[in-house]
Amino acid sequence: MVIYHIGVYVFGDTMNSKPEIIEITIDKQKLKDLQDRLKNPHISSAAKNALIKQVAGGFCSHCEEIPTKIASYDMHGAKLIEKYCDKCLKIWVK
Repeated sequence: MVIYHIGVYVFGDTMNSKPEIIEITIDKQKLKDLQDRLKNPHISSAAKNALIKQVAGGFCSHCEEIPTKIASYDMHGAKLIEKYCDKCLKIWVK
């Protein structure tokens, strides 16, 4: 999370640019299985994190939930790529 805040500080003007939004496609059955496994109180946090990484490729950049979209920002020749859940996409990406 600290890295994110540093990133916003350094690249703050980038958040005002319009990102390219890409849908993260996860098989519906895999997503349902993941959600069911995440509800299991007998699975450790580390195991839950590993499951999210395995199925979705990482976490939402803001709330660390299952991401559904990838936002790609052009930063004058470089790209900033962040993953978002639907809730955070509505809040953070304009």
